[in-house]
Amino acid sequence: MVRAVSVGLLTAAGLVATAAAPAAAAPHNESPPSVQLGYTDSATPTQAHDAGDETNQPLGTRVDDAGVAHTSRVYATFDLSRFEHRRVIGGKVFVRERNAADCTKRAVEIWRTKAVTATPTWRRAPAPLAKLAEVTAAGSCSADLAFDVSPGLLDAAAKKQRYVTFEIRVAAEHEADPSYGREVYWYGGVSMTVSYNSVPRINNDRLYNGGFACTALKPYPRLGHFANSLQVLGTDADDWDAVRTEAAVWPTGEPGARTVYVDERGRSGRANTVSLPDDALTDGVTYAWQARVGDGLDASPWSKKCYFTYDVSRPSAPTVTSSNYPPDGHGTPAPVGEPGRFTFSGGGDKDVAGFQYSWSFLPVSGCEHSGDVGQLVCADPFSSPGTVRANAPGGTATVSLSPPSAGPTRLLVRAIDLAGNTSQTVVYETMIPSSSPTVERLGGPPEWGQEVVLKVSPAAGVTGVYEYEYTLDSEDPQTVSAEEDGTAYIRFTATGEWCHQLRVRSRSANGFLSSSASWSCTFFPWPGVRSDVYPETGPSTGGVGVEGTFHFSPPPGVTDTVAYRYRFASGDPVTEVAADENGRATITWTPQRSGAVNLRVQAVRAGGAVHPQTHHYGFEVPDPAA
Repeated sequence: MVRAVSVGLLTAAGLVATAAAPAAAAPHNESPPSVQLGYTDSATPTQAHDAGDETNQPLGTRVDDAGVAHTSRVYATFDLSRFEHRRVIGGKVFVRERNAADCTKRAVEIWRTKAVTATPTWRRAPAPLAKLAEVTAAGSCSADLAFDVSPGLLDAAAKKQRYVTFEIRVAAEHEADPSYGREVYWYGGVSMTVSYNSVPRINNDRLYNGGFACTALKPYPRLGHFANSLQVLGTDADDWDAVRTEAAVWPTGEPGARTVYVDERGRSGRANTVSLPDDALTDGVTYAWQARVGDGLDASPWSKKCYFTYDVSRPSAPTVTSSNYPPDGHGTPAPVGEPGRFTFSGGGDKDVAGFQYSWSFLPVSGCEHSGDVGQLVCADPFSSPGTVRANAPGGTATVSLSPPSAGPTRLLVRAIDLAGNTSQTVVYETMIPSSSPTVERLGGPPEWGQEVVLKVSPAAGVTGVYEYEYTLDSEDPQTVSAEEDGTAYIRFTATGEWCHQLRVRSRSANGFLSSSASWSCTFFPWPGVRSDVYPETGPSTGGVGVEGTFHFSPPPGVTDTVAYRYRFASGDPVTEVAADENGRATITWTPQRSGAVNLRVQAVRAGGAVHPQTHHYGFEVPDPAA
């Protein structure tokens, strides 16, 4: 088969076929690498002439100065291996002419021959396979010829041949006529472009419906409101090709009702979504679906089939009863230190698969595009805390729960079906007695940088306590074991700039988790001062002539205290005392008169800087007469 060709005038910049820039849609054009380029000469039948050295290649017949005729043909071979996994659509070979013997004559043909990887000789020229195209239009001495060689390329691709060789020659009836002779320009004289497309592929392992993986196994999954979101992972090896996704959906057993929905905005390597219209699915119907991806030119095969049942009906509301936590209004509170035993019932409604419960609020099961290829991921409705499956469809479930606080308390419960649909919420109200443990600080007031010891004891009526769970400030929860009498000791070093906050609750062997108790302390931003004889608050055991000891500690957060400056009255001189290696100091002082005293203390840091905050420690020296 012979294809027509086009002829163009040679521009100043020249015509050079290069790899095309990535296109926005198929098909694409790319130049394969040249393997061989050269010519043969009938006057030297055993010699091959490779292109190069900036010398044009002769084409047709020419006569040298000695009167010897030279007939030449040009051979060009290209490597097609980069198109091995692409669909070859066609291609063109471009030939740049120079120095025609007669500009009014042209009869150039292109043939496909058996492939060679080295320039042949006249005597051992490769066998011709097919004439592909010719050009006979004349009128220019230097022209760019474009030959459509698609049939030869398609045949080579179909036979998975790596190399394709073309013979460029003057037509046989004119080949011996020197007036038809010409030259092929040495610079980019023969080049080629291949038109191709990479066929998109669909990944059968990455099909998703309603946030869950595709399945063909019974029982088919029941999907709710996200069932109209069908997602497919398609890939296209051609950069920038848009991926077109088609999803065919039909009720099982009704293949004639097959409907195809399309999304044009997909991306290669991502989960592309086909969103079904709101009225596409009918509640209670089981559907099959499959998908394929395309790029506007080629499409993948249809995927395997996936199945689901569309379910958007809400289950019936449950009933809630308790064997030991009576409903509020009956005058009987729940027992102290005993978990509540609650039974939820679906009342025989077979759509009820389980229950969701909480003392505070019932969250909505979420779906988000958090998958590794952007697919929608929906959580199993029974994978979240605060859910329990019924013992049978429409049956019951019993849970053991510790209330979060004392007083009137509400337990929220609703039924869940397999699609994640929830019923109306049922509220069970009950009266809870206090169960918070008591917290007692041992020793004096907390000091920054020193150990704090707290004694924790169970609430009255709470028995079998074996450990306490506590949270210090915003740290992760910790536990401490209880002694035989249920008490425990929590120890930590006070390192917080403003002191600390602690929440603690007891855990009993019967599974009861008490309500929380709180404890907190406060640090002020000045040096600490403590005296057992002359306390800042409370009665003093001192008096006139009674010596008192005063302990100074660093301001919270200050680690380089080297001394303290102090005075007991405004008219007294300031005294400085060195701090020990821990930044602490101790002084003694004996009052000479009774009455109110304002002890002023400042911390001195390394380098001599005085901390800006002064502690005004006020206390009373008792009057002996009183």
